[in-house]
Amino acid sequence: MDKMRATVFSVIAVAIVVGASISLNYVTLDSGTFSPLPANRTGVIPVQDNGNNNTTNTVSNGGTDGTFTVLPSENLPEISDSRLKVEKVIEGLDLPTSMTFIGLDDILILEKESGAVRLVSNGQLQEEPVLELAVESDSERGLLGIAVQDNNVNGTKTVFLYFTQASGDEVRNRVYKYDLDESGNLSGETLVLDLPGEPGPNHDGGKLTIGPDGMLYAVIGDLNRNGVLQNYVDGDKPDDTSVILRVDGNGNAAAGNPMPGELAKYYAYGIRNSFGIDFDPLTGVLWDTENGPTGYDEINVVKPGLNSGWEQTMGPIERSGKTVADLVQFEGSHYADPVFSWSQAHGITDIEFLNSTKLGTEYAYNIFVGDFNNGNLYFFTVNEARDGLELGGPGLEDLVADDSEEEEAIIFGTGFGAISDIETGPDGYLYILTYDGDLYRIVPA
Repeated sequence: MDKMRATVFSVIAVAIVVGASISLNYVTLDSGTFSPLPANRTGVIPVQDNGNNNTTNTVSNGGTDGTFTVLPSENLPEISDSRLKVEKVIEGLDLPTSMTFIGLDDILILEKESGAVRLVSNGQLQEEPVLELAVESDSERGLLGIAVQDNNVNGTKTVFLYFTQASGDEVRNRVYKYDLDESGNLSGETLVLDLPGEPGPNHDGGKLTIGPDGMLYAVIGDLNRNGVLQNYVDGDKPDDTSVILRVDGNGNAAAGNPMPGELAKYYAYGIRNSFGIDFDPLTGVLWDTENGPTGYDEINVVKPGLNSGWEQTMGPIERSGKTVADLVQFEGSHYADPVFSWSQAHGITDIEFLNSTKLGTEYAYNIFVGDFNNGNLYFFTVNEARDGLELGGPGLEDLVADDSEEEEAIIFGTGFGAISDIETGPDGYLYILTYDGDLYRIVPA
């Protein structure tokens, strides 16, 4: 994200941070019993196809849908499909990085620098945080990622939070878990993962998600280290950087992880930095986004043991002048080219499989991706084998967008601001969180 820092951070005087697709998007979310939900709002929220009509996208003048209030706005983002429209439903957040739904119109949202966990209840942003944490917030450090797991016991859930904190003379990135009870209280802080935070202060990663296997997945970037996990053959030994970790709820290496021994917690490595991980709801396969230095932001299919290639390569390896022989390959690992790359870095952030047909069958179970630098929302159709993308635009046969003309074919929306998270809501609509403090959703027009 070096280019992003030069072009954006100087304006907002803070670092980009987006922590994670915390999606439970491979299943239909249960609204749970999080207080203060009315008793009649428990149970499964059905996701159905409403169909679309041909009305045009217009400025929202306020109204309601569910319990969200559609806020008046004269500067809504624009999208390319006139059958759909954008609505602003929340504003006034302070540098939000990640969100997760815990009910129909109920969301937990993280604020990077304040360390506040904010609650949207019945579609309204509550004034008081449900939790405030002391965080280190320099550059890309802060309160970054969240995932929620239903315990199926007495209506309780487990909330996992990824944040950067001081520890004596050190700075660490840590994942803690909390109990979320029926009354909406977060309690019982327990350390799950204790990860490096230095030198940094950027490339902290932070995205969390719960897999269809019930395991916790967490991504951390390279923190500007140069070890074997960054594909330096003579580099320092594995140190929990540049990896996606796959662990159980207590932080133990999950059974079936691809690599042995001191690599047992790792699901993938060779990752420069990532602000987006999500599971394909039809196959259960993990995908991610990855940021290049000045070029070659990526979308990857993350099969177990993926070596994503950093710091020897970004984008297709043939463009780097390297070969797989130049990489550090461990037992159980493999290299694969990204399924798509941007030759110019845009600060690509979250990735989301729309787990719904409510916006039309052409969007169902396909991919939306956000960026930080331009405020663009991108759309991709997954191929029939669901191991890559169908790219119909001119010049995209090589799986790389080399210029703005080639990018036009994949841009779905503009004007969102710095996108930090994207989620499928329990109502089946697409929700887009921005670092500028707003939450939008895309609905049928």
